[in-house]
Amino acid sequence: MKTFTLCLLILLMMQTVSQTTMAAATPSGENEHLMTAAVKFRKGDFSGAAEVYTQALKADSSLSEAYNNRGLCKAASGDAEGAVADYSEAIRIDPSMTAAYNNRGLALMGAGRYRDAISDFDRALRINAVQAEVYNNLGMARAGLGDHTAALDDFAAAIALKPFYPEAFYNSGCSRQSLNDHEGAIRDFLKIISLRPAYAEPFYRCGLSRAATGDHKAALMDYDRAISISPDYCEAIVDRALSRIRMRNFSGALADYDRAISLQSDNPELYYNRALIKVKLNDYPGAVTDCATAIDRRESYPEALFLKGIMLGELGDRDAMLADLQRSAAAGYAPAGKMLKKARGR
Repeated sequence: MKTFTLCLLILLMMQTVSQTTMAAATPSGENEHLMTAAVKFRKGDFSGAAEVYTQALKADSSLSEAYNNRGLCKAASGDAEGAVADYSEAIRIDPSMTAAYNNRGLALMGAGRYRDAISDFDRALRINAVQAEVYNNLGMARAGLGDHTAALDDFAAAIALKPFYPEAFYNSGCSRQSLNDHEGAIRDFLKIISLRPAYAEPFYRCGLSRAATGDHKAALMDYDRAISISPDYCEAIVDRALSRIRMRNFSGALADYDRAISLQSDNPELYYNRALIKVKLNDYPGAVTDCATAIDRRESYPEALFLKGIMLGELGDRDAMLADLQRSAAAGYAPAGKMLKKARGR
């Protein structure tokens, strides 16, 4: 989701810089600067574009478009604080500039300041209520606060204004998932897939909701599509493994965890979960090895210590079993304490 959403935000910023520049285009020297900067921005030369905007502002400090668009450059370069300052100056010069309110809202939302972002999006909509993108951004800010019910209203407003709006359908689907409305989420994600079938994320999200409803066979097909589009999509690979486990396809799940570990070899959870599958396949030595690796990668992992101890006991190494159970119990894992008492005959 993150990659998909970030790409969409960058696209939105590029649209905003284009609109404000074209709206300001007149045969003047200052606006030639604005046009030149906009071209640099679209080519990804954010520092170069920012410098041109700065030159334009030295010639005329009342250019609200230049402040707004320089803010976009700063945001794209990771300078959120500088971006907010430029958007604020654009708003001071032109309080009716909806693009500046929207862009400042995006920057504030990126900094986790959701309430401030909501205030800016609301202001933009009071000036001009026919802005699908702003409704979508408002919904994202509300979702950031956990108010998914209100967010759904905003996404619906965005879609009413722009019926073929995959970003809004995607965000609506995510909020529906948070509200456990998985059937509604599936409908939203299928709409995105019909509009943008080349993106992996909607297939993955659709798979999550199908799995939540118990339809693991359909979930597997969605995960397969996501992985075929993005072969290194580790989250999709792991969730495919979980659906395979539900269908008792342990060898398939093991293959998925092997692949996931090849992508994230420092992730202790992956080793522990693979150990659980190896237990199902009666590969106790392999389970011990994976638990040991998980423990090596996490300072305190009582569940892995417990499982490793049980497996060592099955392999006949009672002393090693007791040692691992003791360490697990000392770390606060209650099942280990119970097992330790049982093993010691108390």
